[in-house]
Amino acid sequence: MTQNSTASEPRWYVGCVRSCQEKKTAESLSRMGVEHYLPVRREVHRWSDRRKVLECLVIPRFIFIHCTDADRASVLAREPRIWRFLPSDGKAAVVRDSEMESFRSMVENGGSPVKLSTGQLAPGDRVRVLDGPLTGLECELVSVGGGRCLAVRLGALGTATMDLDIQTVERI
Repeated sequence: MTQNSTASEPRWYVGCVRSCQEKKTAESLSRMGVEHYLPVRREVHRWSDRRKVLECLVIPRFIFIHCTDADRASVLAREPRIWRFLPSDGKAAVVRDSEMESFRSMVENGGSPVKLSTGQLAPGDRVRVLDGPLTGLECELVSVGGGRCLAVRLGALGTATMDLDIQTVERI
């Protein structure tokens, strides 16, 4: 693949958003027709007199934007709430399509909350989930805080992790 064809293909970039502006940024990108993903999870918050379901950000101050390298500059110019793209080795960090699909599956179908670890994880076993809403997901098994969990690397952004029963995975 040539350098020009790579630059013209859309890729997932990580946009850095001003504080508390993530949902407004997502709405603005939708109006512009720019494909994006803002990972949110529903949580039930309880008070003494009521309960309320809230949409909470999985990764505050970040939004994933699917665009070409040329469109990235246009998005940055047209959306003032995005102040930069996450850098990696002097360029904008890119999340591979397969990693993005796995991460979306974890956020949207996983039973437990997704946590983000910015530290580098030690290489672990590649596994496939056998049971539950994440059946078929292929990712890396790591040890975090003495427990077991699944992990999906998101490039320079870090690693998304989720607690999962070790009996529900098999080595690939």
